[in-house]
Amino acid sequence: MEKPSVPLLELRNITKFFGANKVLDDIDLVVNDGEFLTLLGPSGCGKTTLLRLIAGFERPTTGKVIMNGKEISHLPPNRRMVNTVFQQYALFPHMTVFDNVAFGLRMKGLGKEEIETEVFRALEKVKMNMFYLRYPSELSSGQQQRVAMARAFINNPKVLLLDEPLSALDYRLRQEMQIELKELQRDLGVTFVYVTHDQEEALAMSDRVAVLNEGLIEQIGTPIQIYEEPKNMFVAKFVGEINAFDGMVIKVGENDFETIVEGMFYRLRKPTTFEVVRGAKIKVLLRPEDMVVSKVNDPEAEAPENALRGVISFLVYKGRTIDLWIQTAGGNMVMATQFFNEDDPDIIYAVNDVVNVSWIKDWEVILPDA
Repeated sequence: MEKPSVPLLELRNITKFFGANKVLDDIDLVVNDGEFLTLLGPSGCGKTTLLRLIAGFERPTTGKVIMNGKEISHLPPNRRMVNTVFQQYALFPHMTVFDNVAFGLRMKGLGKEEIETEVFRALEKVKMNMFYLRYPSELSSGQQQRVAMARAFINNPKVLLLDEPLSALDYRLRQEMQIELKELQRDLGVTFVYVTHDQEEALAMSDRVAVLNEGLIEQIGTPIQIYEEPKNMFVAKFVGEINAFDGMVIKVGENDFETIVEGMFYRLRKPTTFEVVRGAKIKVLLRPEDMVVSKVNDPEAEAPENALRGVISFLVYKGRTIDLWIQTAGGNMVMATQFFNEDDPDIIYAVNDVVNVSWIKDWEVILPDA
């Protein structure tokens, strides 16, 4: 019988205080070998502190950091088989690109020829082999980021920690580097633990995402799970745009239930995460792309069943899509994303257009009204 595989990295019951301030609260986290895990959350939620605890720059107040089944909480950073890429890259300004990348290998006492081979191999992976004689001040932010990556992975760490390494880049370059980072991670086969507050970045690159808030992990899952199946209102609101409708349960069946949302009757599929009971208040959550919008030619006509009547208050054209902000009769502001086709007059919208708003059946997420 095969033994169960041991996770590469585990955090068990990690709590961290700075003085009287608790920044991490009983964190449990498992990181699998070879995965790209992102710690996502707003500023001050504890994600960078968690990264520093893994690196060894901080010690937990309580709890354990375990690598390959052995506790490493007491080990200094240089004995953890973990390397970190910092937000500001921390390159040595007086050293060339070659010497920056070679620094760790020289500290290990490797020979000159071996160092040269390994450095150029690493620089080739990050497309910087032509710049080996330049100094950091002669490089762009994107190039400095690539050098920092090469310096970090050349020592073959088991885990590479990245603390918002793309935050200093412009939007276009950041998107390009997201693809390059993911390709590099797959090529190296190294486990990445990545810190960011950028939801789009987390969803684009990660195998799994851990959403943090005020020192707690709110949810861990694949990007699709985090986006499509948020477990609470914090995750729903923090990861992408969301429409939240108030509902009241009026009747519960075997597989569905009846509810009133903004004065309209709806029959919805029962959630699997909690029990709905008659009289309970709920939240009905829908992403903007889940909404269905149709223009109203006769404002005096009643809205069709399962549709809300509203007026477009604001719109943003994005090329293939258009974002609409719709004020409903019940006072809610609903955001809807629709595909744009300039040849179809029925989907060319303008501010003050009267529209009907509904959603794709069974695409809603139901949460208790916490």
